[in-house]
Amino acid sequence: MRIRIVAVATALVVLAAACSSGGTKKPTGESATTTPSGPVVHVTEPGVTDTEIHVGAVTSKTNPLGGNYADLDAGIKAYFAMVDAGGGVFGRQLKLTSERDDNTVSNQAEVQAMLSQDNVFAAFVATLLFTGADLLQRQGIPTFVWNINPEFADKDHLFGNIGAICFGCIGQGLPWLARKLGAKKVGVVGYGVSQESKLCAAGIRDSFKKFPTAQVAFFDDSLPFGVPDLSSQVASMKKGGVDFVTTCMDLNGVFTLAKEMAKQGLKAVQYLPNGYDSDFMAANGQFFEGDYVVTQFVAFEQTPRNKQISDFFRWIGRTGGKPDELSMSGWILADEFVTGLRKAGPAFSRQKVVDALNAGVYDPGGLIEPIDWRYQQTGRQSSAPRSSR
Repeated sequence: MRIRIVAVATALVVLAAACSSGGTKKPTGESATTTPSGPVVHVTEPGVTDTEIHVGAVTSKTNPLGGNYADLDAGIKAYFAMVDAGGGVFGRQLKLTSERDDNTVSNQAEVQAMLSQDNVFAAFVATLLFTGADLLQRQGIPTFVWNINPEFADKDHLFGNIGAICFGCIGQGLPWLARKLGAKKVGVVGYGVSQESKLCAAGIRDSFKKFPTAQVAFFDDSLPFGVPDLSSQVASMKKGGVDFVTTCMDLNGVFTLAKEMAKQGLKAVQYLPNGYDSDFMAANGQFFEGDYVVTQFVAFEQTPRNKQISDFFRWIGRTGGKPDELSMSGWILADEFVTGLRKAGPAFSRQKVVDALNAGVYDPGGLIEPIDWRYQQTGRQSSAPRSSR
């Protein structure tokens, strides 16, 4: 199986959805998990005792796409286990004590319930829809988000695995890739029921207008979630001579598309903004031979292995989680939370954590492109579009 992996943190930075800035690196891994010992400073914040710090997570565990969004929790738990094994933070153990499923359509209700019922200091989110974003901002909650949502932008209490996304912005990444492949005709496919997917598709189309390395010969941004039949779209792409396909869809959507392309004999390279799942590719890789898949972190396969990746595999195994994109995103967000917590100091508060992160660059030792939160809360940067999952 020949799947080309493009890690945003390494070779193909121009395919990233958010602009990033460089910064100095900090120690990572187990060597960086301990906090200087001393008397515990009493903190009067929600979710904080003299021995523990409690956080909560809301994910779209139940969703129409078959996505593994709840794996975010496994990554958080693995990172917390590593930190706790090293003595915790300021004499306290870190605990994910609330794990809520928003069933895709109840995000705001579940966020409200977590805040009013679960007594948490900070929040983590991996959801298809993010209607609770404004509530988290208004309540001043340090919130750490697997960022695929336009609601993330322009909120200074929200921090992501990447900076704010400009969904409809023009970028050079995909035109560059098309030129590299020698592609002449492009097919663009997106969901009509997702505003970010429609913006993503429009951004791709407009990128090829500005950087005409290839012609957009097919465009459809009207698909429903869970679309079972793409025969008409593939037939049109084949008739139009499409040799490069890019989508703003989830993994199941691109799988449906890939199977139909194989069935109709459409020989085209597919760019997969979603698809970094080793188990899925092991079972279905024959449909993706020669395609490109993007990651928002250093690929697991890269050698020599980044120390954070080594620690991730060690601790995700010890805690019974599955190593995949969502659990790695949970690990990154947990590291970001702990980074802010340590910078806030022993007399930490929610606002001090927020202020500490917003004061500069977050850089987990080369695991991702460094994020400068002084500038990257806005979704108005001009960059390559990212898909809706």
